[in-house]
Amino acid sequence: MRDEIAIMAETTMIHPETGAVLTRQRRMETVEYMGRKKIVEVVGFFPADDGDAVFIGSDADPMDDAFIELRNLYRSEMKILAKSVRKATRLTQKEASQLLTGSPNSFSKYERGEAQPSWPTFLLLKLIAADPSLIDKIKAA
Repeated sequence: MRDEIAIMAETTMIHPETGAVLTRQRRMETVEYMGRKKIVEVVGFFPADDGDAVFIGSDADPMDDAFIELRNLYRSEMKILAKSVRKATRLTQKEASQLLTGSPNSFSKYERGEAQPSWPTFLLLKLIAADPSLIDKIKAA
């Protein structure tokens, strides 16, 4: 296999799977994680259309860094959201866990940042944060 540095110095390459001609260029790419977005500039080999790009060596580092940043932001926000929902509904960690996730220790883990809720659970928490009285409807269901 050719050296990564030699490949990065080239201006075009053929996509190894699609056979499309790719051109080395800078583009703005959107990185998304759990409803959060960040736009970063990356260098890579891109097709003329919206097909798959190829990144060599450290090309994808800006996207990886943005992903980590968004994931950490989400975790931080989840710690606050989980605790605020639980306090607003006057539930213990165990009660909130069993009622909202079915798992006995999930809220403890959310509040410590050790686990992240699924997307549906995240949306449920956002709804309850906006209207804590929804917990009564959930309890009655």
